[in-house]
Amino acid sequence: MTKFNVVVDGLEELTELKNSWKSADYVAILTSLNVQGADQIAADELRDMCLFALQDLDPPEAAAVLLKYKLGTKLSAGQIKNYSIESQHERLWEQSADLEVHQPMFAIASLLNSVNSMAFPIPDALRVSLTIQCDDKVGLAIFNDTMDRASLVRMLSAGMDDSAILNRLFGEQIAEGKVADADSIIWSVSVDSSDPTLIQMKITSSAYWLNGLRETESFDWELV
Repeated sequence: MTKFNVVVDGLEELTELKNSWKSADYVAILTSLNVQGADQIAADELRDMCLFALQDLDPPEAAAVLLKYKLGTKLSAGQIKNYSIESQHERLWEQSADLEVHQPMFAIASLLNSVNSMAFPIPDALRVSLTIQCDDKVGLAIFNDTMDRASLVRMLSAGMDDSAILNRLFGEQIAEGKVADADSIIWSVSVDSSDPTLIQMKITSSAYWLNGLRETESFDWELV
């Protein structure tokens, strides 16, 4: 059993994740909207052109365009229609029953909020910065960008009280050491292991999952 001390260095509020939308995405969306010469638009103008084109649509139509583009292979036509309406008042990036769509739903919500901030809710994610130390320096080797996400969920849960959503919904799985939706709960991980005495880590996810760390300064976690 290895024991780690985890310090919460800070939480960064995010309304958009970097590289959620790339030039090729904007071109594809513009092309789907029958914008001629979309592939000839300068890269630094593509986002604005995409926003302008989406602003010409009613809010549910704009939402449907992005839902179809981002999740068209996963959602049915009926789901896209329902979500396009719900996107104006529901926080789909945290409320959809399918956790696999939370991160792409967040990307969609971010762009839609840029299209029309009055019609669509402001999406919220958090990036938590952690410093992790352990008397057993070899134990720190488990921390890397591709480490098991279930272990990360278990670690984060140790810094939250029992009333935190993560513990209320997944407490039993966390106790058993198996979190089936861990890959959907943790959106991205960045690890700095340049200092052999500690690990610095940034974990990004929906505020829905990470809010339980807002009042936490430090905690201990045992890897069993």
